[in-house]
Parts: sequence; structure tokens; C-alpha cells
Amino acid sequence: MNKVKLLVLFLLAFVVVSESGFAGFPCEVVDCHNRKIMLENEPKRIVIAGRAGFMITNAAFFFKTAPEKLVSYSKSLKLINNDRFYQMVDPGFASRIFNDFETGIEELAAMKPDIILLRDFERQKYERSFGSLGIKVAFFSLENPASYTAEIETLGKIFGEAGRGLEIAEFYRSWQQKIAGRLREYKSSFPDVLHVYPADESGAVAHHVTTPSEAAAPRVLHLYYSEKGGAVSFNVAPSHWIQTWLVEQAGARAVWKEAGIGSGWQQVGFDQIAAWQPEYVCVTSYGGDVVAAKERLLKDSLWAEMAAVKQQKLYAFPEDFVCWDQPDSRWILGLCWLAAMLRPEIPELRTDMHELYQSFFALYGLTPEQISQIEIRGDYF
Repeated sequence: MNKVKLLVLFLLAFVVVSESGFAGFPCEVVDCHNRKIMLENEPKRIVIAGRAGFMITNAAFFFKTAPEKLVSYSKSLKLINNDRFYQMVDPGFASRIFNDFETGIEELAAMKPDIILLRDFERQKYERSFGSLGIKVAFFSLENPASYTAEIETLGKIFGEAGRGLEIAEFYRSWQQKIAGRLREYKSSFPDVLHVYPADESGAVAHHVTTPSEAAAPRVLHLYYSEKGGAVSFNVAPSHWIQTWLVEQAGARAVWKEAGIGSGWQQVGFDQIAAWQPEYVCVTSYGGDVVAAKERLLKDSLWAEMAAVKQQKLYAFPEDFVCWDQPDSRWILGLCWLAAMLRPEIPELRTDMHELYQSFFALYGLTPEQISQIEIRGDYF
């Protein structure tokens, strides 16, 4: 009997140790500024604040405990997607406390957060103040796909779901590898050709290499169409932003890359757009109607003379609640879509796109019926 009791006690002790090990607390996490944050206990009250906080929030809702642990998040999400997505994934959305760009330190502190999550560029504004109050804060970039998976894993630890963080990170890595593999396999079927010419009088042999047109990188222009203040403007992203990265990872050449300097959108005129001679133009219109923007360009007499328009290669970048070309959780959708549009010769990419779309929203816990109700705007197929 004593042996049985000892066995039971041993098993109970094993379960307790296993559960605490799974929770992973206390633990240390490292944010995008390489700041080490020690979490003695699992955060139960998490606040997402500041500008562009929707990017953190969209990643946070990959974690099943997010609805119960998030006590407040940024009102910036309302500016982006009109609340509809969060009404689907957050049962307590209607009762949430939202903070906006002007929410003060004292107001955020009054929410008694265990930790506050902010974008990387908010460090100077918040770090010292929260530190003096003894409030933990972690900063996230989420702008660079190369470090995106590591940041997802960090979020997983903060939410006490380290295993889930690894699962989500692997989802992104595997899909990115699958898309890259499709493009590599296609290109390898059209190898570069070495041209060698007879030796000249000096005995030198001339040569050059050509890439078959089927495998050549298409020339792509990603364009942000804006009507702010009633005036139409065209803008290109900096060379280090995700919009440029998406085009290049999709196997194309970003024709504006050399002009994409600075730290923000750069306005360009039609003459410059025409001079770039893009084979494809992908238009986005953040906060506007991307379909209407595309239609206006198609009706424009200047644009009608462009090769991309004549060949019906002017596309509206798809979006659901958020456009797929932003440093949001949806960038993996944008990558697959762009690769499929630029390489219709690879039908598997379109099949991949439909599978990825369903799998992506399933990560948020949405049912097939809910996913079918999501409206996609733009040139989806």
C-alpha cells in the first residue's frame, strides 16, 4: 500500500514539475532591441499600446490565451480594419479598453499590466517612464520577415505558450521554403546559356551568359496609391521595407529599389513610373478602396499607354481586413499571392495559395464557415 502511495505522489510531483516546465516561468525573453526582460511569473494582464499596435495584436491573437490576457490594445486597429476581424477572434471585444496614440503613461499604468508590448520606434517615448514605475515593457519590430519568426517565439513565451510560438514560427518558415522551392525548381528548368565565340587575332576567347526569358526576373513596381487631402499621389517604399522584400522574394526585380531611399514612403511622378518600364504594377491603397484605385488608373489615358496596362498586368494587391503587403501577420499570404501572379506557369502556386489562406486563418481558431465569410478585395483568384 505504501508503495502505491509513493507511486501516486511521484506521479503527482511529475505532473506539477511538467506543467511548470511547460509554462516556462520564470524565464527571460529578448525583444527586438536585444533588451533582456525577466518574467518571474506568467503575465496575466498584457497591454498592447502605441502607434501601429495592430501589428502586434494581429500576431498576439495566434495565441489561445490572448482573449483572456489582453486587457487593452491599441485603437490603431480600428483605423486599419474597422474592428471586424477582432470581433471574430476576440469574444470580449465589445468590452475592451482601448488606448490611443495619446494615452498617457499614467493611464496605461493604471491598467496594472504585468507587461506592456510596444512597437520598436516607441522605445524613446516609453522605456524610461515605465522602467521608473517598475512596469515591464517589450518592444517588437515585426517589420523584417527574417526576424519575424524569432519575434513570434518571443510572443509565445510572454503569453505562456512557448510551444505554440514554435508552431507558428515553423508555419511561416515552412511556407516560405515551399514557395522558394517552387520558384527554384521552375527556374532550374531554364538554365542560363553560356555563349562562347571563336578566338580573335590575339587568341582571346569572348563569352557571355544569357538567361532565358522564361526564367528572367520580371520587372515589378509596387505602388501606394493615395488620395489624402483630395490629391492623388503615387508612392514607393524604401528599399529595406517589406514591400521591396516581398517583390524580390517572389522572384522579381523591384524596379524602384534604387529610388526607395529614406525612412518612409517617397512620392514619385508618372514620368518616373513610365521610365521604370515595369512589366507588372501592383497597387495598394491603405485606408482607401484599392479596387476603385485600380479602376481609376485603368481609365487614365496616360496609364493606358503603359505596357503593364496593355498586357493586363496591373493588379490590386489583395486585402481582407488588412492588406497582404504590410508587415502584418498576413505578409506570408502576400508572398504566395505575388509569386503565383508573377509565375502563372507554376500552377502549383495557386493551389498553394488556397491551402495557405485556409490554414492561415485556421491558426486564429476560425472555422471553415467563418473563413468563407471573409471578404477579399483586390485581384485574388
